[in-house]
Amino acid sequence: MLNINKIYYGGDYNPEQWNEEIWREDMRLMREAGVNLVSLGIFSWAKLEPKPGQYQFDWLDRILDLLHANGVQVALATATASPPPWFSRLHPESWPVAVDGLTYKPGSRQFYCPNSAAYREASSRLAGEMARRYGQHPAVWMWHVNNEYGCHVHECYCPVCTQAFQEWLCERYKSVDVLNDVWGTAFWSLGISDWADVQLPNRTTSYRNPAQVLDYRRFMNHSLLNLFKAEIDAIRSTGATQPLFTNSVFGLKALDGFEWAKYQDVTAIDMYINPAHGEQAWKDGAFWHDLTRSWGRGKPYLLVEQTTSQVNWRAVNSLKAPGTIRTLSYQALARGASSVMFFQWRASKSGAEKYHAGMIPHYGVDGSRIFAEVKQIGAEFAQLERLGSQQAHSQVGILFSYENVWALEIDSKPAQLDAWDVLRPWYNALIEQNIPLDFIHPDDDLSRYKVLIAPLLYQISEAQAENLKSFVQAGGTLLMTYFSGITDLNERIWLGGYPALLQDVLGIKVEEWQPFQPGETNLLSVNGMSVEASHWADLLHATTAEVLATYTQDFYAGRPALTKNQFGTGTAYYAGTLPAQNWLRNWIGSICAEQGVQPLVKADPDVEAGLRTGEDGASTLVLINHANEPAQVNLLGKHGRSLLDNRVITDELVLDPYDVLVLELES
Repeated sequence: MLNINKIYYGGDYNPEQWNEEIWREDMRLMREAGVNLVSLGIFSWAKLEPKPGQYQFDWLDRILDLLHANGVQVALATATASPPPWFSRLHPESWPVAVDGLTYKPGSRQFYCPNSAAYREASSRLAGEMARRYGQHPAVWMWHVNNEYGCHVHECYCPVCTQAFQEWLCERYKSVDVLNDVWGTAFWSLGISDWADVQLPNRTTSYRNPAQVLDYRRFMNHSLLNLFKAEIDAIRSTGATQPLFTNSVFGLKALDGFEWAKYQDVTAIDMYINPAHGEQAWKDGAFWHDLTRSWGRGKPYLLVEQTTSQVNWRAVNSLKAPGTIRTLSYQALARGASSVMFFQWRASKSGAEKYHAGMIPHYGVDGSRIFAEVKQIGAEFAQLERLGSQQAHSQVGILFSYENVWALEIDSKPAQLDAWDVLRPWYNALIEQNIPLDFIHPDDDLSRYKVLIAPLLYQISEAQAENLKSFVQAGGTLLMTYFSGITDLNERIWLGGYPALLQDVLGIKVEEWQPFQPGETNLLSVNGMSVEASHWADLLHATTAEVLATYTQDFYAGRPALTKNQFGTGTAYYAGTLPAQNWLRNWIGSICAEQGVQPLVKADPDVEAGLRTGEDGASTLVLINHANEPAQVNLLGKHGRSLLDNRVITDELVLDPYDVLVLELES
């Protein structure tokens, strides 16, 4: 495991955009800002290899030496994120094709087909050349492989991909008979008689075969992962031993973070929440930090990109208000990150991202509120080295898999569903009361958790169902929601009433369901209270389960909506609908409390708390007020010393607007 003993701070550094006089000024300002790590060379392929096989490393030699002399470590990119124009000219077969059959043209970033042999060879060759030259350079701490795989091209429908898909299916299923069974091709006369009959799920006359679409998602994840692994092999073949990673991007659904993490020494995320989303913005940030940390199953993780203010790629690009650069940087520490970095060090003067904010804005540094906040964060992080070796731990898990996301979003469902939208209420119910959580894959060992929540776990295998049963039988608490356990891992319904494999543990049987129209609601009767419900109504039968709430409207009034079932020594709850958020938060809080899981603090709504603990048992509590007004915080018996100003804090406090507290807890 990668040993990290401090908080790394910095950003993407693109010196190839600037003359060398600016480089020297950069070094002075990096020292002033407390920068100790930069990602270098991410988009420099055209400068490093201006012609095929002709390398120009002299400028990179100089900047690496300069960074090392100024105490800045480097996550050196393999520079393969965007192939140069000469590559595209020589290899038109590498041009990606959209779902409608139109071929993309050169002129932007990430311009390659994920199954292009020419791209795989050229990118691996450059990665190997970089590793041979810089594998022993004292500035190079890590390898930053490629950049944001799948951000722009996670689908391609070219002839190369068609053949590769056929070969991938042949390897996976061995015979067309098995493929026909898995894909259910008896429906609509879609039976395959030869591998050559298989096409990519392009734009079609009506709905596409859901199982085919799901396999295509798997295939594209596999294709991009193979590109990543090829670069890793090229680096390791040179004897370079530095840790390596690639960065995923906030919001991306196309790549299986759990699978990719197996090949990385540390996981990493680029975080671009939308300030215009108000209080939901910081909750979305927390979601992605928790998910990134969870990919690695205990490995460290890095925040390698965020913006100091605006991005350039939304319809309207809101800036970050004063203080929120700092609060969102501390959010990374609260969730367990070992670095806080920005895109980019110096805002570009030209190109498509010239209006993307940087640590040094176009305005310059003198009098800049952005640079003042950047410096403040750097100075504070220098006092927080102990957090680097501490990790976040949780007793609550949300069951999550990318294959479930892919399957859930395929069309021809009872309602069109967005995976993030349907996850958000259940995640928010925990984060709003500062109950730490992990995302956990249904195949993983569940025994370390006390409470598991399974929001819309639409697909499930027999092994996963047994895993959940064993968890509950051994004393765990499971909360499962509507539209869960419906299909196997290949879009085939488990027959016998939903969710067929889990009826015994849940003590219910779903007969049918009613997805709600936008704005439609029902009311639940819960212990004499009336609680609004939205989104969905399962029409279920309680077999052995206790009924906790019933619907009060429509033809299914009086039918169970929320249930509780004892199974073995554990408990399984079922939510056949989505209760109002305030009630849902309290309900989940009470379920957790019954299992001895308590919030970290009791606080006003926009206070975020995170706890990190080291191998020595020492713990640090990070508190953040995301609101523009003071916030009350009750530490629930915790006390300790503020690492930023040495104050002794006990029991209760008031956090100023957009302020933070980092508390070294006393045992």
